Amino acid sequence: MKNLPANFRHAAGFTLIELLVVIGILGILASALVATINPFEQLNKAQDSNLKNASVEFLNANIRYFTTHNAMPWDSVADGGAGCYGTSDLSAIALSTLGNCLTTLLNEGEIKQGFTTFNGLDKIFITEPSPQTSSQNDTTVCFMPVSKSQQTDPTTVYAQDGSTGANCKSTGGNNNCYWCAQ
Repeated sequence: MKNLPANFRHAAGFTLIELLVVIGILGILASALVATINPFEQLNKAQDSNLKNASVEFLNANIRYFTTHNAMPWDSVADGGAGCYGTSDLSAIALSTLGNCLTTLLNEGEIKQGFTTFNGLDKIFITEPSPQTSSQNDTTVCFMPVSKSQQTDPTTVYAQDGSTGANCKSTGGNNNCYWCAQ
């Protein structure tokens, strides 16, 4: 030590051990933060929000169509509709299979072009008890949430066809149920 200059003898700094301890503490805090935020749950919530918005938008587009045509788009042309879906049974049909109906709503200006390319249309289901005789009030649009928070939401209590679900997580049960717009 006698050979070192005076300004080096009292140099202050952190030891390697102190730096490693601080880095370890920061690592533990960072992992606790990631566990609290749960990024996968946040992504699932975002997906559920997109599906919920698309469900409500599709239902509203059909109500607007009904208002101007006095029939739903899948009703027969004689009923004032476009007859875009060729069957009288519209029970839990995925929106992705309603291509002609989506085109009809697009051509009428009820939905935007981006709606037809939305990649969640196969996860959204529409039900109408009797397409040729019912009103817009009988139409139900549903999807099954993927986030835990939406699965346990009190409004997630339906089966895929819009009827009341059984033993739903939102009511303390074990089954995943659907969220529906009616």
